[in-house]
Amino acid sequence: MTEVPEYLFERSRQRRIALGLLEDDGSGATVASDSADGDGGQVSSGPSSADVIAAAKADAKLEQITDTEVDPQWVIAANTRTKIPMWVLPVMFFLPLWAFVYVKMTEPPPEPVTAISEGAATYAAQCASCHGGDGAGSEGGGVGRPLYNGEVLLTFPKLDADLILWLTVGSEGIGIGNPYGATDRPGGAHISGETGANMPGFGGTLSEYKIYSVARYIREVLSGESISDEEIAIRDAEWEELGGGKDVGGGHGGHGGH
Repeated sequence: MTEVPEYLFERSRQRRIALGLLEDDGSGATVASDSADGDGGQVSSGPSSADVIAAAKADAKLEQITDTEVDPQWVIAANTRTKIPMWVLPVMFFLPLWAFVYVKMTEPPPEPVTAISEGAATYAAQCASCHGGDGAGSEGGGVGRPLYNGEVLLTFPKLDADLILWLTVGSEGIGIGNPYGATDRPGGAHISGETGANMPGFGGTLSEYKIYSVARYIREVLSGESISDEEIAIRDAEWEELGGGKDVGGGHGGHGGH
């Protein structure tokens, strides 16, 4: 016969005492309480088999609860966090496209190309190396003739064929030693090649409208020519007739008079 462990007896006894079925006399023995049918109290010699079975079941349940594994906090957090809804996926896909379109739509339109802006770009690309960015030329450390402070206007009083020819054919086209521009210029006419820095001709590399635009920039900006709005409109129309406004010069340059 299998012997019942003593601790099970004690646990059963304590439970019966708690239920009022036994009286605790302090000695470890148990005395049964009066039953409902009037039976006299009888001293119990030990727990019944039912008590032993109940105590064993309680122990088994307690051990099962104790042995249950508890998930780590990060697993619990992952299982309980709010999931991303499916409708967010197409939104995330189209968001970069929307941002690109938005930026393009909010960009300011490019500045329109004018004869002066085109002439400025052409001058800066090539002419400034000889005549300086401000047109000071030899007076500012350059090798070309000065173009600022009205100097070009003294040599070429009008925006006519003489200035366009000079920019187109240069010193070689005019002929070394020959005068160019106004012969009655204060201080005498300029002579082709007399400074030692010959003016190259750009008729073979620059279009007509680029030569015209750099001529306007030299006259109107560097030399400070003052003209009416009507004259500006006439010059703009002529520049457009030559093909102006199609691009911004800069790859090739035109030079003013040397």
